[in-house]
Amino acid sequence: MQKAIKKRQLLINTIMSMTQVIAVSGILFVLYKFLLKTIGVEELGIWSVVLAVTSVAGSANFGLSGSIVKFVAKYIARGEIQSVVGVIQSALISIALAGGLILLIAYPLVHFILKIVMTPGSLEKAFSILPYAMISLWMVIIAGVLQSGLDGYQRIDIRSIIITASALFHLILSFMLVPNYGLMGLAYARVIQTVAMLVVSWFILKQFIPELPAFPYQWNCKLFREMIRYGINFQAISISQMLCDPTTKAFLTKFGGLTMVGFYEMASRMVMQLRMLLVSANQVLVPAIADLQERYPNSIQNIYKDNYRLILYISLPFYSLIIAFTPLISEIWIGHYEPAFVIFSVLLSVSLFVNTLSVPAYFSYLGIGNLKWNMLGHAITALMNGALGFIVGYNFGGVGVVIAWIISSIAGSLMIGVSYNYCYKISLKQLLPHESMSVAIACLAAIFSAFLIYDRMNHSINVVLISAAVFLIFSMIVVVPIWIHPMRKWLIRLVNSEVSRINTKRI
Repeated sequence: MQKAIKKRQLLINTIMSMTQVIAVSGILFVLYKFLLKTIGVEELGIWSVVLAVTSVAGSANFGLSGSIVKFVAKYIARGEIQSVVGVIQSALISIALAGGLILLIAYPLVHFILKIVMTPGSLEKAFSILPYAMISLWMVIIAGVLQSGLDGYQRIDIRSIIITASALFHLILSFMLVPNYGLMGLAYARVIQTVAMLVVSWFILKQFIPELPAFPYQWNCKLFREMIRYGINFQAISISQMLCDPTTKAFLTKFGGLTMVGFYEMASRMVMQLRMLLVSANQVLVPAIADLQERYPNSIQNIYKDNYRLILYISLPFYSLIIAFTPLISEIWIGHYEPAFVIFSVLLSVSLFVNTLSVPAYFSYLGIGNLKWNMLGHAITALMNGALGFIVGYNFGGVGVVIAWIISSIAGSLMIGVSYNYCYKISLKQLLPHESMSVAIACLAAIFSAFLIYDRMNHSINVVLISAAVFLIFSMIVVVPIWIHPMRKWLIRLVNSEVSRINTKRI
C-alpha cells in the first residue's frame, strides 16, 4: 500500500502545502496592513465586493479544473501519457475560449449587481476596477487547469511554490503601484500577477509533460465528454461555493456598509488562510485516493478513519487558539480592538471548525468520484445562505448576515460528513469520539481564560506581554489532555516509522 500512494511524495506534498499556507498567510498579513494604511478600510471593502461578485463568473471553468486532478491521476496510474496530454489540452482550450465568452456575457450582469448593492459614492471606483477584476479572473481560471495538472501528477509541492511566489510577486507589485495609483494600482498588480502565474504554470507543467505542445491545439471530444460528465457535479459544487461569498458580501454591504465588509474580508481571509494549514494537508490525498481507487479500493476507508481522527485531534486546539488570540490579532493587525473584526473572526472560526471536520469525507468523495453528497452539502449551504442572509440581515444588520452564513455553512458541512459515515457504514459515534471529549472541554476553558486575561490586562501592559500570557495559560490548560490523547502516540509512531525508512534507505 505504501508504494501505491507514493508515501514519500505524499509527505513532501503535505509539508510544501502547509509551508505555502504559512508563507501566503504572512504575505496577506503584510498586504492588508499596508492597504489599511494606504487606501483605507472602505476601499478595501470595495475591492473585496468587486472580487466577490466577479467570482460568480468563475463558473466558466465548467468544473474541469477539478476533473483534471482525477483524470490525470487516473491515466498516469494506467500509463497512458497521450491521454494525459489530451486531457490537459482539451480542458485548456475549452476553458480559455468558453470561459472568455462567458466572462464577456457576465460583465453587464456584474455591473448591474454592483449598482444594487453598493452606495452611489463607491460605484465609480468599483466600475473602474471591474474590467481588471474580470481579466485577472480569466487568467486564474486558465492557470487553474495547469495547476490541477500538477496536482494530478501528485506534484502539489511544485504548485505550492508557484502560488507562494505569485503571492509574493503581488505584494511587491502592490508596494510599487498602490501608493501612486491607489485602488487602481491594486487592480494593475492583480492583472500582472495572474498573467505571470499563468505563464510560469504552463512552462513548469511542460517540464513534467514534454509531450505537451508549445501551444495547445488538440481537442479530444471523447476525453472532453468523460471530464464534463464528472465535471457537471463538480461544477454544481463550484457554483454553490462561488455564490456564497458574493451573497454574503452583497448583503453585508447592503445591511452593514463597506467598513463592515472590509473588516469581514480581513477576518475571513485570516481564518480561511489558517484553515488551509489543515485542508492543504488533506488535499494532497485526492490524487492519491484516485490512484488507490484504480489499484487498492478496499484501503480507502481505513485512510478516511485515521484521517478524521487526526484532523479532529488537531482542529480542536487549532481553532481554539485562533479564537483565543483574535482580540490580540486585532490590536496588532488593525491597530486597535475592533469589535466587528473580533466577532466575525470568532463566528468564522466556529463555522470552519465544523467545516474542517467534513474535509476528510469531502476529499474522499472527490478521490472516489462520488460527488453527490458534496454537491448537496454545498447546495444546502448556498440556498440557506441566500434565504437566511436576507431575512436575518434585514432584521439584525451586518452581524445577522454573518450569523446566517455560519448557520448555513455548518448545515452543509454536517451533510457531507454525516452522509459519508452513513454511506460507508462507519459508526456516527466516530464523529465525536469519547477520546476527544477531554480535549474539547480543555479548549473551551482555555478560550474563556484567554478572553479573561485580555479583558483584565489590555489597559495595563503591552500587547506582546499579553500575548505571551495568553499563550502560556492556553498551553498549560490544553497540554495534558492533548498529551494523553491516543492520537499523539499514533503520530509519534508514524513519524518514527518515516524517519526509520529514510535512514534505512540512506544506509
